[in-house]
Order: sequence, then C-alpha cells, then structure tokens
Amino acid sequence: MKLATLFCLSLVCFASAALAEEDAAAATHLLRYQFAKGEQVRWKVIHLGTTETKIQGNTQTSKSRSVSTKAWQVTDVDADGNCTFSHTVTNVNMWQQLSDRPEVRYNSETDTEIPVEYQQVAQTVGVPLATITISPKGDIVEREGSKANEQFGIGGIVMLLPDKPVKAGSRWYEPSELHTRLPDGRVKKIKIRKNYTLEKVQTGVATISVKTEVLTPVNDARIEAQLVQQLTDGTIKFDVDAGRVISKEMNWDETVVGFNGADSMMKYLARFTEELLPAERRESKPQPEATASPAAETARASRDAKPALRRE
Repeated sequence: MKLATLFCLSLVCFASAALAEEDAAAATHLLRYQFAKGEQVRWKVIHLGTTETKIQGNTQTSKSRSVSTKAWQVTDVDADGNCTFSHTVTNVNMWQQLSDRPEVRYNSETDTEIPVEYQQVAQTVGVPLATITISPKGDIVEREGSKANEQFGIGGIVMLLPDKPVKAGSRWYEPSELHTRLPDGRVKKIKIRKNYTLEKVQTGVATISVKTEVLTPVNDARIEAQLVQQLTDGTIKFDVDAGRVISKEMNWDETVVGFNGADSMMKYLARFTEELLPAERRESKPQPEATASPAAETARASRDAKPALRRE
C-alpha cells in the first residue's frame, strides 16, 4: 500500500513539474529598458583578441587585451519612458603585442606617460563620448556626439528589443549596414542583421542568443577580411524586472583565405564580456528623483536580491 501511494505521489509530482515547464515555455515576457533619472549604470568590459596573418610565407601575430568600465549617466526619463544618458568610458587598462616587438601597456588610472599607440584612446577616457536618448524598446530617438566611440569592441550602443511580448523560442531581428572598402577605393555596402532568440527566462533573467547574419552575397576574400570582427555570436542576459543588460559574452573564431594573394590567410580569435557592476553608494547630496523612482528601486532590489544571476 505504501509503495502504491509513493508511486502515485511520484506521478503527481512528475505531472506537476511537466505542467510547470509547459507554463514556463508558454509564458510571454515584455522586454523593456527601465532607468531612473540621476542614476549611473556601469559595466565592466573585457575584450581579448588574437589576429594571425600569413602573406607570402611571412606570418605575423597580433595580440591585445583591454579592460574598461563603461558608464551611463542617466540625465532624464520622460513620461513615455524614453531615457537620455551620457555615455562615458571611465577607465581603461590595455595591452598589445605585435609579433617580436616589445609589448605595449597603458593603464589610465596609474600611468602618467601614454604610449603613442594609446594616445588617441587616452583622450576619450573620462569624457562624455555621446549623449543618447533611447526608447524603452531600444530605438535611438536622438543622438549627439560620435557614433564611432560609443563602445569598445562591439558595434551598437544598445540591443534592440522585440516589439511585442515574447516567449522562449521567439526571434527578432536588428538590421544594419556595414561599409567595406575595395583596393581601388570604392566603398561596398554590406547588409547584415543581428538574429536574436529568447532561449529562456529563469528567475527574472532572460537569456538571449545573438548571431550576426550577412545578407549581401560576399564572394571576395578582401571584403570577408573586413567583416570578421562584425560576425557576432554569443549570449546576452537581460534583467526583465530591472530593465537592463546584466551580462554579455561574445566569441569569434573566423578564418579567411586568399585576402591578399592565393597563399594569404587571416585567423581571428576573440572573446568579449560585459558585466553589470553594483550601484555605487555616493556620499554627495541625494537626488530625489533617483531615490524616489520605482524603476530605480526595482533595479536596485533586483541586483541585491539576485547575486547568483551575474554568471551561470
């Protein structure tokens, strides 16, 4: 009798678990950015890359590493949820080495002398690179400043979110265009799109895979060599309740043959990670808008209550 009872209970538990999984798979989620006026949101960004090129039997290897802090200072959030922020890189720690040449290093927080290779980068540290207004969906409403310096290592400033609520398995696309240059100076436009897929939503965090698709047919290795760093393949984690990206991980492993002669070869290996940093506690005068905002409190509570969600 006891065995029969245990067996029945097991069946009930199994059925309940199956129903819970079905409900989770069928559940829809509205992904939207949420920020509060006056808050600063920061991410730690790490970019590692190795490029090996072989031309006429000569091989050259370039290695680089950059660690930086990206900060958004939110200056306004309007009634429609459109968020205006200034984008700044507050510090960098960079290293590179080219074949047998001496390595070059630069840390913006400790070095007083700036190597020639990093002088242009040093000029951008700690100063607003752009002021941008985005909609809750991630559309760029307004932009002031250079688009080129928005982000180290990875293309756009913000991930585009889907128009409607989505469930696990749903896809959406973000089209864009790249400009490549031919040897005769002509510019060839290449249409691409980022293909996003919602893999799952667990404990309030959406796991989203992203892969770049090249839509324009490319049969020229010289153009392929210019595209390799744009072929994104990775994972983004988005806090549904707080309304912001909490981590990214992108990887590249691309090889192009024949970009500079029949025996030429280029191999590109890289890894990019981005992780949301805890909110800073400031001793300066509090900003009522930021502390009183429900969005700010939700974001803060989400980060404090879910430490295990930083990395799976």
